[in-house]
This record gives sequence, structure tokens and C-alpha cells, in this order.
Amino acid sequence: MAYLGKDNRITGSIGDLIFRNVDGKTIVQRKPEKYQVKQSKRTKKASSDFGRASSVAKKIRIGIQTYTRGFSDSKSFCRLRTRLQRAATTDNQEPLGKRELWDGKPELLEGFEFNHHSKYEHYVRLSMNNIAIAAKKLQFQLAGFHPKQDITWPTRAKKAKLCFWMSVHRRKDDLSVQEELFQLEITPGTAVLPETNFTSKTLKTNSLVYL
Repeated sequence: MAYLGKDNRITGSIGDLIFRNVDGKTIVQRKPEKYQVKQSKRTKKASSDFGRASSVAKKIRIGIQTYTRGFSDSKSFCRLRTRLQRAATTDNQEPLGKRELWDGKPELLEGFEFNHHSKYEHYVRLSMNNIAIAAKKLQFQLAGFHPKQDITWPTRAKKAKLCFWMSVHRRKDDLSVQEELFQLEITPGTAVLPETNFTSKTLKTNSLVYL
């Protein structure tokens, strides 16, 4: 059943057609269950890998949503799923259909941007260095900076907090099992800040860490 929303766009289904709204546009598709393409064993295995990437992407999104809710664009999930699938299949010696992120190249996730519409880089010009795991702890550095010069302050803003969110996902089911927030409070009048080092609590074993 389809209905007309407040924005005068159709959502739902009519007969064999499905109406979806994506980025303000109405997309019309046929119902997949009535037009199934017969899959070969290879395409079924590839679909299994794709489904696993979708599942992992969802768990990552849930694990970091405390600090990313409202700060991602409408296509971030699809882009994350695509990046995950690429990371899981690159340099992975496991057979098709059994390729997991752990056995691929998870470092391909580095630098993933959740919000292509973000103006963060316009307001904040800082850099992070030496991100690594040592002695079962995540360690990273925030390069020294001058708050008044390296941050564009909103009018009347008197202070701000730089925040880094860490989410740790265990291998057996990709669920988030550990979270930690790193903060640094600054003011426009603060003198040049030296390099700041951050160290997490001891990490869970057999886990992937997302910062």
C-alpha cells in the first residue's frame, strides 16, 4: 500500500511497484520477490559476502551512533558497506562466500568520511598523528595548534570541546563491546597548545577499533 507524505511524495507500494524517497527524489522499483533472477553458485556466494558486509556496516553504525547521530549524510551507510566489502575481499585468501573483514584488508577503512556535507574542515584545521595500538591500548596524538588561528569560532563562543570517539567491536559477532570518549576543552584565548597525547583503557582482545 502506498501513501502520499507531507512533502507530496509517494511512499510504499502499488501492485508490483515500490516507491522510495532518496535524497529528495522518488525512486520506483519492481518488487524483487516477483522478478528474481536465477543465481549461480558463484553469485550466491558473492551475495553472501555482500550480506555480511551489510551486517557489519550496520553494527559499526550502531556502535558509533552515540556521537555520529545526525552527523552523517543520507548515503553514508551505502558507502560504508561498499568500503567494507572492498576491504573484506582485498588480499583475502578465503573462498568466495566466506570472506570476512578480518581476513581481508581492514586498513582500507582508514579515513572513511561519514558526512560528505560536513564543514568540519572549514572550521577546524587540526591534524592527528601516530595512531597505533601498543600494549593493548589505543594511542594517538593531536598535533600542537593555536586555538584562535586554527579554529573558526562562532560569534560569542567562549569555549569548545574537541572530542574523539572510540568504538571496539569483537571478532566473533562484530558487536560493540567497548566505547570511550576522549575530550580536550579549549577557549579562543588559549595560548598555543602543545602536542596532546591520548591513551585508551586496555582494549578487548580479538577486536577491531574504530576511532
